[in-house]
Amino acid sequence: MPNLRKPTVLVLALLAPLLATAAQPKPVAARVDPALTQPLREALDAAMRVPGGTPAMAAVVVQGEAAPWIEVRGAVRADRDVPADADTRFYIASQTKSFVGLLGAVLDARGVFPLSRTLAEVWPTLTLPAPADPRRITMADLLSHQEGLRTDTLNFLTAHVRDVPAADYQALLATEAQPRAPGFRYANLGDLVYGAALETATGRSWRDWLDAEVLRPLALDGVSSRTSTAPVDRLAWNHQWDGAHWRMLRPKPDPLMHAAGGLVATPSALARWMQANLGIGDARGRLPAAAWARSQRPLAQATLADGEIDCNGYSLGWYSCTYRGQQALMHPGGYDGTVSVTVLVPTARAGLSLVASSDSAMEGLQLDMMKAFIGLATGLPGEQERLRNALAAWPAKVQAKAAKRRAAIDEARADPQWGGWTWQPDAVALQQCAGDFANALFGVMRVQRDGASLLARVGALELRLEPARPGLFAASTAVLEPPEPLQCDGAAGRIDWRGQAFLRR
Repeated sequence: MPNLRKPTVLVLALLAPLLATAAQPKPVAARVDPALTQPLREALDAAMRVPGGTPAMAAVVVQGEAAPWIEVRGAVRADRDVPADADTRFYIASQTKSFVGLLGAVLDARGVFPLSRTLAEVWPTLTLPAPADPRRITMADLLSHQEGLRTDTLNFLTAHVRDVPAADYQALLATEAQPRAPGFRYANLGDLVYGAALETATGRSWRDWLDAEVLRPLALDGVSSRTSTAPVDRLAWNHQWDGAHWRMLRPKPDPLMHAAGGLVATPSALARWMQANLGIGDARGRLPAAAWARSQRPLAQATLADGEIDCNGYSLGWYSCTYRGQQALMHPGGYDGTVSVTVLVPTARAGLSLVASSDSAMEGLQLDMMKAFIGLATGLPGEQERLRNALAAWPAKVQAKAAKRRAAIDEARADPQWGGWTWQPDAVALQQCAGDFANALFGVMRVQRDGASLLARVGALELRLEPARPGLFAASTAVLEPPEPLQCDGAAGRIDWRGQAFLRR
């Protein structure tokens, strides 16, 4: 009879190390210090109880090698029972600049598109109003807001109306940009022009470059420059509080997602983004070391201070700040109905991201939460009390902001320019102002009858036109802002709005 014992013993001997390993309990991932997260958890809970506060809010904390702490409250829309979570995409607005700044540093480090390149090297025939000189304005100047230019039309156009193709920027800079005093001045223009210059020089859009050189290498699948790619139930809407109800604002469409404010991000992705910027984990090694240093090193002298926090430097997308002697990097984001901020505390290897789907006095609350976080992460006393005081004061600020909005609208409507709102145009008068009206900068404004008023659409912007006095309409958007005058001369086939003439096609 064969001896079965030896093979059995041999097999058991070979399996012993594996069995021993399997029997060992898996190591528990380190947790973010509860002394840091508990005050933030309590703050989230308190904020969500405030009427008109916010339909959804997320807080994300990273600290050293600990697993990220992610807390999300609320719903993706105020009128839907669909909970927001760590995979919900929130619009992070101007925080986009820190991503584009890193992209600029990566392309510079790899010799693809140097930050020293000037506007004149991209557009040799570009002319700018003196004393602005395209031969002296570099890509680094653009990304650090030191280009010495300003514009109102391009900012409004790209944020609310339509995409501006890269091919149009040379002509638009010549006509729509004005010189300003040298030095730092925060605005969207620099990043917008950088994105256009990058596409002009390389033939690839900033979106494609960002995907290839930053988002994919860092495994930031939850960050996107296209809202159309997000599942409907994973995309948070923006909201404004009118004092009694939520005003819901649709997510930005793809054409308005530009290089100065064109990203949605999940709380999970924001955790990984912070870790990479802080050098936590393996993500940072996937990009050139020089790029990280370049993107975070201050280039401009900024002036953003409130007596407690002093943000006196700006790099390629990060403010350099000091709070109670502690250093931090920070960038906020804000748009109609949403506010966000990310702050990094390198000495503590810690970071905080906050996103809220409303703008109900949210900037001030998030600023207080950010300050408290810097203090808590570095062991400063008194920060929990600061946070409690801020939350206690916030409900009154929420209602005050709603009241201020209503007052601004009421005051605007009382302006004599509206002629007492006595005009009641007949169908013929309304029809004279309906149709398609074209403008070289804004494109086509399509106007149609809507009961006793008119509805106009120009690009992604929808305007409700309320008759005021003969030929004058009050143009209002879904946003809680005072109406703007829109003049229609039906006989001449002309509409005037925002200093622009639209002529009937």
